[in-house]
Amino acid sequence: MVRTLSRCAAVIVACAALVLTGCGGHSDPDPLSAVISPAIPLNVQEVANPLRGQYEDLMMPLFPQGNSAQQRYPAWPASYDASLRVSWRQLQPTDPNTLPADAPDDRKFDFSVIDDALAKLESRNMRLTLRVFAYNSCCDATYANNTNIAIPDWMRPASTSYTGPQRYWWTPGVAHVVPNWNDPAYLNAFGQLLAALGRRYDGDERLSVFEFSGYGDFSENHIAYLRDTLGAPGPPPEDSIAKLGYYSQFRDQSITKAAIGQLVAANVNAFPHTQLVTTALNPEIVRELLADDVAKKVSAPVGIRSDCLGVYAPLPVWAESDGSYYVHTKDPLVGQLKERLASALVITEWCQLPDGTTPQSYYEKALRDVVKYHVSMTSSFNFPAVDSKTPMDPALYLLWAQANVSAGYRYSVEARPGSESFRDRVATISVVWTNYGSGGAIEKWAPSYRLVDFSGATVRTLPTAVALNKLVPSGESSGNQPVPASFTESVRVDLAGLPPGHYTLRASVDWQQHKPDASHVVNYPPMRLARPGRDESGAYPLATLDISRQALTSAPRQ
Repeated sequence: MVRTLSRCAAVIVACAALVLTGCGGHSDPDPLSAVISPAIPLNVQEVANPLRGQYEDLMMPLFPQGNSAQQRYPAWPASYDASLRVSWRQLQPTDPNTLPADAPDDRKFDFSVIDDALAKLESRNMRLTLRVFAYNSCCDATYANNTNIAIPDWMRPASTSYTGPQRYWWTPGVAHVVPNWNDPAYLNAFGQLLAALGRRYDGDERLSVFEFSGYGDFSENHIAYLRDTLGAPGPPPEDSIAKLGYYSQFRDQSITKAAIGQLVAANVNAFPHTQLVTTALNPEIVRELLADDVAKKVSAPVGIRSDCLGVYAPLPVWAESDGSYYVHTKDPLVGQLKERLASALVITEWCQLPDGTTPQSYYEKALRDVVKYHVSMTSSFNFPAVDSKTPMDPALYLLWAQANVSAGYRYSVEARPGSESFRDRVATISVVWTNYGSGGAIEKWAPSYRLVDFSGATVRTLPTAVALNKLVPSGESSGNQPVPASFTESVRVDLAGLPPGHYTLRASVDWQQHKPDASHVVNYPPMRLARPGRDESGAYPLATLDISRQALTSAPRQ
């Protein structure tokens, strides 16, 4: 079933008379004829566009072409996006206290890993999603000095070391150096790092997304590994409000409300012109980033990052489980988060296949969650088939492919056959815009109509009332395919003034996502729509308009 928004938008072109032929009062046929062009089904063709579908997670190549064992499957269409995670240790090895107070950022920080990534992506006309972390619980093969550390050495006084489990019987467990998340020295220094990153990259259009950074394992806003493995849980639920300033039900949080406020301000102030996203595992971080005062400071609503597609839903347990404190108390934050999932960027990463879970159920859950939670982007990394030495089972491949194709926006536009009419020198036709994907486009795209003459020149540009970002399936779906959302408008073409000839009414969705005074500018061609007929300019035919030479000699209508 298609959800339809109907609105009649009068789109008028000033043009010349197409009138009745003189003799006998007979009129010319309707000059406007719909071009039949149905949408391309999801199971036929992927349609690549920015910030949607499969992206190069951790700069890893797309699947299946990134794995030589999967050559039975065609290469996935190239992505516009890649992600990178960088440790604070890489970015700031030098103690700032050993440098002059007025030392430039290039002396205080080593930006080379980010600069190199941006340059490589720029050469491929791609953009970067960036995250910075101060601790990660895994997954290096070896650790220098048997120590897992992601903060600079000079920051160690604001950290605590924990001994992890033995990896090999002949060595002690790895020492995990974990920042003291609430330490003012840590918060101030990390805030200065964020400010420097913002000065260098917020005005760079090659950076499309910055992920909220500064707290938790991989900057994913939780300490589950410390709780489960290192013996350092957060406070129990009954003590959490007193100790943290907010309710924490699962002992996977140790950052205070005050520290959260400082980190939120640092991230927001550093990147006011760059799309921000956050994981939703800490309810207080979500509350503050979804607040109205943050919305006034950023260029787009803060999006959501989910890191375990196929295993955990993008909506976290605290916002979904009947046993959750926030659900039980009917906290408005739950509804706000659900609304944000439906209206903003949702980036996901696959999760490794857990013991006891079948690949079939894993990919089925991933597909359902992509549809239900309006997932925009799916990663190229971390699902079972990525490193497999054997070809992926065809049934599993189809599930995987459907999840990727369904993710994000997938628009089409067509004129409705039989809706053509002609009266008082005005030709009218109904045009339907439809989103067949799980979510809407969150960047600035400008849809419009163009009247193109026989030579291919645009002679008129016509506005449209469609709001593409509002075309999102409503309500939560438990199915395996997004419910298309549509908008219909009546396009009216006044024919006075054009010379006789053959014209085409075309639709185009042009790229307009730019940062003020950008240091590097990224331009993309018009959006690719899920339908055939794209011309060299990126427009799609909707209808033909034929004005005969007889119009020059026919008598005007009385």
